[in-house]
Amino acid sequence: MGQLDNQPDNGENREQQAADLLQSMTESIEGIETLRHSLMTQFTQEIEQLQQEKAQLSEEIKTLHDQRQQHLTQPPALTSEIAPTFANQLQDLLSQQLQQLAQSSERLSVDQTVGNHQQTIQELVASLDNTLRTTFRTLQQDLNSYQSSMSQQLSQMYSLQEQAEVILETLVNRLKAEIPPPSSTSEPRSQIPPAAPNPLTLPAPDQDGSSPRSNQGEIVRSPAESPLPVVPPTQLQRRPQKQSTGKRLVGLVLVFLSLLALAFENVFVNIIFNATAIAGFPVGAWLPSPYAWLPSPYGGFWMPTLGNTLLVLWSRMLVVVPLMAILSRGFYRGVWRDIQQVLRSRNWSLFGTLLCSGFFLFLSKVLLYWGLGIIAPGVAVIIFFIYPIVLLLLSDRFNRWNHFIPFAMVIAGFVLTTLPSGSGELSQFGVTLASGAAIAFALHLMLMQNLAKQLHPMPILLLNLAIVLILSALGVMISFPASWGVVFAPSLSSNLVISGLVLGGVTLISYVCNTMGIARSGAASASVLGATLPILTALLAWILIQSPLTVPQVVGMVLVTLGVAALTIVR
Repeated sequence: MGQLDNQPDNGENREQQAADLLQSMTESIEGIETLRHSLMTQFTQEIEQLQQEKAQLSEEIKTLHDQRQQHLTQPPALTSEIAPTFANQLQDLLSQQLQQLAQSSERLSVDQTVGNHQQTIQELVASLDNTLRTTFRTLQQDLNSYQSSMSQQLSQMYSLQEQAEVILETLVNRLKAEIPPPSSTSEPRSQIPPAAPNPLTLPAPDQDGSSPRSNQGEIVRSPAESPLPVVPPTQLQRRPQKQSTGKRLVGLVLVFLSLLALAFENVFVNIIFNATAIAGFPVGAWLPSPYAWLPSPYGGFWMPTLGNTLLVLWSRMLVVVPLMAILSRGFYRGVWRDIQQVLRSRNWSLFGTLLCSGFFLFLSKVLLYWGLGIIAPGVAVIIFFIYPIVLLLLSDRFNRWNHFIPFAMVIAGFVLTTLPSGSGELSQFGVTLASGAAIAFALHLMLMQNLAKQLHPMPILLLNLAIVLILSALGVMISFPASWGVVFAPSLSSNLVISGLVLGGVTLISYVCNTMGIARSGAASASVLGATLPILTALLAWILIQSPLTVPQVVGMVLVTLGVAALTIVR
């Protein structure tokens, strides 16, 4: 009976424990919501503070700009203030001299007084002229110094504003990624309070492509001369969106067409310097009758000398530079604005880096074209593809074991490719030229990565191409020794025009397909696919000009391709 009497008390205790547990859960939920609301309020205040600082920076830039305009308009006012002072001083000085002359005129004759008076006037006028010239020269120097200082301060303020925008945008994106959305539970709505609205609002992305951080900026990350896309690792980029399989496939096809155009360019340069039968047939035999006058071994227009190489490169750049200047606004609308700002900035460090980058690009193309005229296209491109290893060594990042295997594969492929074979001695001079082209191109890419931290890649690309055009034109005008100079016959003018048009057109096709392909497939996939350029070049050379590779060279080509692809994946 005692046990039966205790049963109601146990039921009441369980109900009390359930009520206490429910109340503690409710308080915990309210505490979590209160903490979430306080965190969101704190983030909102920080964002508002950053926006106020941005507005304050904008007002300071506007104030500095107004002050600069006021100081530029001050020289006429200073002149109007200084002129009366000089006139008064001159009047007092002339009055004193005239009084002295009047006192001495009683003791001197009329002729002596007139002569002394004229001499004194001339001395006074000369002294006044020297004084005015010195004063105005000093004022002009001070104004120029002040204007240069104001320009530097405005440039620094503009750079600070861009950095503040980047920091604000990164902070907003990070906060949006870290704060989870309110989760839905299966409990009744009466027990869970409604979630507070999210006060974070993201700024709309740029639509004019004026910022390197926009989506359009990703299209122009790689230079037109590069077989592999080169993305600066320090560049801030937005979180990539998930792309559809069809879009990625189209992008990879476009990148493949870009590589195929580069391979054809390399083979065509070899044809220019070496007479050959295209695809194993005489050109005049398989072309229509109006073109039957073409020679059976087509090509070999010039000897592979330094002067002729510069001439071919110059004809190519005459086509590439104007067309790229026209097409550049399609990839980045603010290209000409940025170029004007660079030219007006008087940033000599930036100018020097741009000139060095353009010079190394020019040097790499000259050495590669010269090497393509001496050795087989497939061998030259395999040797040229050691430039990722050179770039890795120059960037001082070869400090991990996962870089060792790709490095060893590329070096082994280079050694196998350059070994002497029984089919013929490989020109060591051609190997040296291709190796020098790889080193120069690695230096160009290293400078490009530094420039990309300050400028959009499209203005850098246009300025580099313009530098290559100027240097190649100057190189053609230089008088080299007879064995290295330009050997040009007037009857070959049409061949020079055709060569320039073909090389320039192929380069533009390669660049357009490359940029469109990277925009659809992403830089990582395009970089891995770009490692197949030696294979494409060797295959196209074997089809068009019957330029086979030996077994060691084929093995070396495979090792170089796999090594560059592995290095791209690791990076």
